[in-house]
Amino acid sequence: MTLYRCALCGRPAGAKWALTACLGDSTNPGAWRREVLPTCPRCLRALEKAGAEGVKLKRTGERWYGGHAVRRFAAKGMPDSSDG
Repeated sequence: MTLYRCALCGRPAGAKWALTACLGDSTNPGAWRREVLPTCPRCLRALEKAGAEGVKLKRTGERWYGGHAVRRFAAKGMPDSSDG
């Protein structure tokens, strides 16, 4: 079994989870990104508890959310659904 380090705090993490991050204006699609990162049980519980508020990292200023259901994005190269 591979032992990972939590991407949020550096503690040992046994699994990777889907996370969403926002840096800057939340209405700007370019400010958002999704990653699959190792997350320790403590940080995973904090993300679940924070819900739609997310968890802000002091060292980066990014706000992190658990899962994929935080925001919808237009597919790359496709017009946004609001474009008509």
